[in-house]
Amino acid sequence: MKSMMDMWGRMMYKPSLGLLLIRVATGLVFVMHGWMKFNNADMIGGMFAGMGFPAGTAMFITYLELIGGAALILGIIPRIFAILFAIEMVVAIIKTGFFANGYAQHELEIVLLLLSLGVAFAG
Repeated sequence: MKSMMDMWGRMMYKPSLGLLLIRVATGLVFVMHGWMKFNNADMIGGMFAGMGFPAGTAMFITYLELIGGAALILGIIPRIFAILFAIEMVVAIIKTGFFANGYAQHELEIVLLLLSLGVAFAG
């Protein structure tokens, strides 16, 4: 039984496959959120302006999520985009009132922050 468990453990130990799955999942989330922002540019621009961001920030974030998410999926400079996504998530968490609203309102941003940091550290 122990040898079968050892054999199964060796077969399932694929760190590069695990990292690929994490990159693809994280990239898909960012691409989908970027696509939503792209299709609702006026609303998103107004929302960003209402939070005090300078003009153009919404479009920068939209293209970061679209291009960066695709780059994560394809493995094109994933560490750079992961660091940019981590910074984006920290800003999003702070600007949307983490300290006032707590964890429950920011689960997705926290998970994306941690996944982005994981990709940044592991490649």
